[in-house]
Formats: sequence, structure tokens, C-alpha cells
Amino acid sequence: MQNLAPQVWYLDPDCADHGTLIDSLSASELAQYRRFHFPADAHRYLVAHAMVRHVLSRYAPVEPAEWLFSTTTRGKPKIANPGLTSLQFNLTHTHSLVACVISFDQECGIDAEHLHARNNPTGVAKRMFSPMEYAALMKLEDNEQLQYFYRHWTLREAYVKARGIGLSFPTNKIQLTVHSNTDIELCFDASIKDQGENWMLRLWQIGAEHILAMAVAQRNRQAAEPVLHRFDFSL
Repeated sequence: MQNLAPQVWYLDPDCADHGTLIDSLSASELAQYRRFHFPADAHRYLVAHAMVRHVLSRYAPVEPAEWLFSTTTRGKPKIANPGLTSLQFNLTHTHSLVACVISFDQECGIDAEHLHARNNPTGVAKRMFSPMEYAALMKLEDNEQLQYFYRHWTLREAYVKARGIGLSFPTNKIQLTVHSNTDIELCFDASIKDQGENWMLRLWQIGAEHILAMAVAQRNRQAAEPVLHRFDFSL
């Protein structure tokens, strides 16, 4: 696993049947699943948490139901199985998409968003984006603004989730320049103790309606290029 490239897996939860997936959940996950009011939300949660367990079992000899998880002091989930704590993961789910990233000994984060029109994206961007990004957004036509907004939003979320620091982090102190899905510059305000070269950022367009962003730390070594997979519970 030491040479494992980041592995990104995704699935449309509507394509997954409940089946025996519920048997993969822990007692706490099952309790959370049963608290959802809307069936669609419960199903998305079930598929996402079952998927990450099944994905992890592809990289270590552990049955899906036997994975143990704990959280950092700031609430980021992590693996608690003895001897496997260097295997890291992160999970995201949104309307009609669930996804996870797996990495070895490198912090990782992932975020997915459904490309739908939202109220006041420019207002959100003014608060959450750097002044340069906000200025660039405002120069775009309306039909281009949504794509720009979600690209820059998901990248921020992926970075913040990788670090496990929560959205109290001042995301307007991050500046992103997206040249392409595999060429993304990350810069920080001088008040932030981090360096852009410490991170690999990637974007994917999943179908016509979803953006997926990944952040993987590469402080100790250059991260290998991530591999994208479509997950199937039957395989």
C-alpha cells in the first residue's frame, strides 16, 4: 500500500439496492440511518457508508462490516483498526452521487456538488472566495458563473476536509487558479501556515450534473496521479 496512488470511487446511489448493505453498517451508523426523516436521504447515507466500507476492503484483508472508525479531535473520521491507521479515506455525498477517496499515509479530502442553480452564488463567493476569484467570477456570463462557482467551492471543501479543520477555516484566505482539471494552483494568504505545493488538487466532471474535487497531501513525497473508478456493489 505504500505506493498506492489516491483512489477515487463514485456511484449514483439510485443505482444501488438496499439489499444487504445495511448489514455493513456499525451500530452508530445504523442509528444515524434510522434518524433520517426522508427516505431518499436515508438511502444516500446507507449507500455512501456501505460503499466506503466495501471500497476499503479492496485494499486490506478486512470484511466491510469489520472496519472500525474513530474521529480526530476536530471530528474527521479515521480508521481505527490496528495496523491499518495509515490508510486514510474521506467520503462525500450529494444529490444522485456518493464518492470517496482512499490514500496511504497522506491526508485526503473529497467533495461533490450537484450542479443546480442556487440562491445568490455571487454573494457566497464574495464571502468565501479570494478577492481575485470573486472578481474573475463577476466577469463571467451567467451560464459560466455556476460552473466556476462549484469548481472553486468543491476544491475548497476538499482541502478543508483533508485537513479536518472544518468550515470555520477562513476560505477567503485561499486563492485557486484552475487552468484545467489537473492543473490547479493553490495559494494562501500569509496568515495561513500552509504551502500550495503541499497539496495535489484534482477535479472531475461526473456526467452533466456533478462536480467532484479531491485534495491529497504531498508533504513528504509527490503524490501519484489519482485513479478514478465507478463503484459497483456486485463486483
